[in-house]
Amino acid sequence: MIKFFRHIRKSLLMENKTGKYFKYAIGEIFLVVIGILIALQINNWNENRKLRGAEIKLLQNVKTSIEADTLRINFYINFFSAVEKSNDRINLYIEKDLSYNDSLSFAMSTAIFWPKIDQEIFATITSSDLNTISNDSLKKEIIAYYSYANGEFDTSIERYTNYIEDGVRNIFNTRFTGFGAIPDEEKISMVPNDFEALKKDKEYLYYLKTQQNYLHWYMKRPLNGAKEKADNLLGSIADELTQFE
Repeated sequence: MIKFFRHIRKSLLMENKTGKYFKYAIGEIFLVVIGILIALQINNWNENRKLRGAEIKLLQNVKTSIEADTLRINFYINFFSAVEKSNDRINLYIEKDLSYNDSLSFAMSTAIFWPKIDQEIFATITSSDLNTISNDSLKKEIIAYYSYANGEFDTSIERYTNYIEDGVRNIFNTRFTGFGAIPDEEKISMVPNDFEALKKDKEYLYYLKTQQNYLHWYMKRPLNGAKEKADNLLGSIADELTQFE
């Protein structure tokens, strides 16, 4: 092709057709510019396609991680609702001065394991990875979700956990036997050494009442907040991925 154009230029110069030569030269420059623009456009298209592919993969990975979070969160919401009902039952027996029943062994068990939002994937995401997300509002929503997980959520869960662990060390160990901390109804049990004495134990009664407040503010409230944020974020990611289909 280059030889063909060179041959045309040479013919025009030899025939002393200067005007036609300049017109041809301008046309050739125009064709070269058009070719360069087309090449740049193709290159930009390829780069954008790669970026979109990276964005889709990142969003799919985040989506998978949050879906796993929601399964854990839903489990813990149900479990700690059961713990709350168990505490209500213990309070009922104490307030009505009822005799001990073997079924209370599960009600008196207290979970010392705690929920967690998986932050591993966010920890591996770099600023350049985040910049591949073209939707700024979605990007902010992802950052806000993991900021909540690393901030308010973790702090609240830690406060509740510390309170329960303090109870295990200073209250349960001298008042109960057969303590288990496995989230399985058949394996959790806490049998009081003396239930009648326990009903008049001010330290234990204060701990039990306070635990209800801790359970609400530092366990149920952050779990419900995490569920709402996770559900909303999953919806936003699903909407964004639909745009790429």
